Amino acid sequence: MFGFNRSSVITKVYNPLQITPNSMVEFNVGELKNKGIFKFMKVIEMKVGERSYSRYVIYSKSENAEYVLEVFKDNNDALETYLYNMVDTIPFDEDFLYNVAGQKYLTSPDGEEYERCYMPEEDDRIDGISGRVRVYDVQSEEIEHEIGVKIWDYSRSIDDREEFLNVEMLEDTGMFRIFVGEMIEDIFYKVYQGE
Repeated sequence: MFGFNRSSVITKVYNPLQITPNSMVEFNVGELKNKGIFKFMKVIEMKVGERSYSRYVIYSKSENAEYVLEVFKDNNDALETYLYNMVDTIPFDEDFLYNVAGQKYLTSPDGEEYERCYMPEEDDRIDGISGRVRVYDVQSEEIEHEIGVKIWDYSRSIDDREEFLNVEMLEDTGMFRIFVGEMIEDIFYKVYQGE
């Protein structure tokens, strides 16, 4: 009644993990294994065509680092989860847009080559996939902003697993954000809902 109950599930944005403002997450695989508890900072609702999914920005005080947990529901309502690092931001640059983001292959600064996951017709190749983003701040419990994005997805095989590189361009500023990550099974992380 007075807004003190912070244990309600967040419903202002798509929230497949059903987190509350007090929820936390812990990992038992990969680079985040034994790194402690991560706090949810933002829920980013991504709408691409008819499909919705969410990105959760998580933060570790002990690591002083942010990561992105991307969560889809598949056709059987099972969760599909990806863990990403934001590795770079690039101010809008036409050369990057035309000669990097839309190509079939992308080479990272450290020399790793990724192949585009979906390659549209030749005339559309630089356009990327259009979507809308709504950013919800978990602490203030408010929608911070809503913007359009363009997304390009790439992948590569490494050590019997797939690594993904995601290029995202914010339509309001033209800023490119680059994420690298991989799929993780839901048995390798635990969400604590909080009271």
